[in-house]
Amino acid sequence: MFKEEALNIIRKAITEEGILASAQQRDNYARVWARDSMMAGFAGILINDEEILAGLEKSILTLAKHQAENGQIPSNVFNDKASYGTHVGRTDATTWWIVVTCEYIIRYNKTELKKDLEEKISKALSCLKTWEYNQRGFLYSPLGGNWADEYVTSGYTLYDNVLRYWAVKNAAGLYQNEELENQATNIKKLIQDNFYKTESDSLKYHETAYSKTEFKPYFWASLNANGYDVRFDLAGNALAILLDFELDFKAFSEFLEELYTEFGHWMLPVFYPVIYPGDYDWKLLENNYSYSFKNEPHHFHNGGSWPIFLGWLCLALNRKGLAEIPGKILSQYEQLMQEKGFHFREYYSTDKLLPLGTEQLCFSASGYLMMTLEK
Repeated sequence: MFKEEALNIIRKAITEEGILASAQQRDNYARVWARDSMMAGFAGILINDEEILAGLEKSILTLAKHQAENGQIPSNVFNDKASYGTHVGRTDATTWWIVVTCEYIIRYNKTELKKDLEEKISKALSCLKTWEYNQRGFLYSPLGGNWADEYVTSGYTLYDNVLRYWAVKNAAGLYQNEELENQATNIKKLIQDNFYKTESDSLKYHETAYSKTEFKPYFWASLNANGYDVRFDLAGNALAILLDFELDFKAFSEFLEELYTEFGHWMLPVFYPVIYPGDYDWKLLENNYSYSFKNEPHHFHNGGSWPIFLGWLCLALNRKGLAEIPGKILSQYEQLMQEKGFHFREYYSTDKLLPLGTEQLCFSASGYLMMTLEK
């Protein structure tokens, strides 16, 4: 219904430097953001759109050009200047760049690019390795260190470690590297054994915390020295499902149905439960912002609904043959865009379904394109 419009939003955001965050080229969004351009580029790969793919290659090269000495990929590049984060660095800029760069090279047999970027991919992987800190397999993200940069998750986050697994896995496949293959296998097992409650007797990363944490029908959001954050991270779970991690899909689907019943719609919250003033985590939220406070209950990262990650969830569930919920999400999103008249806004509030944030966002257009793919 809105496919051509979604494609045009991404195409309008393509410049000589790469894919910008929004077709409205203004403010902070007129930059090549690593995660935004890579996700939009991944959508281009999925639908095999030549114009978006050309923009993706420009993005890959722009970000690679500004790789830091330690191998870190910039969070964004603007007018040939790189930013690696404001309050803290952005862990997922490096992982998303490796993931999609490798996908692009493999899918389109870009042999010259494979050769030219081998050292940079190796340096980026080395950088991720240093972020383990204790050399035990999990990448550590500071508070504000990924896409949810004004939220409360930190430490050994599900989202960042699943992305790190994907990056190592893709690089291993691209360069036929046995050492990386073994590393990817070990990372996947570590995540599976430590972010989901099972009867497995495998050695746990934090035995005490694991033993005290109850089963949830999804992968927990993060682990820190003081224990688990067991809230639902929609993005991390969507990527884990896409990458064939194991969970009880009947229980997971029932959980999503429960969220629908609680909220009254299929624009599911990106993090759940919602944090309210007076809650334990509220103080972590109230000062964690750069320009203005956006994380009121049901808004932005604090229970807001982001079409980009609903897109990843739909893509993952459809590939598992679980098409019922993705169909409901797609229908709800299209209905909202028809009713409200605002297309491809950044996020929706989950209490009043208000379309909020930046308009003509490539993030949201990419999420919609993923929703429309049956497998």
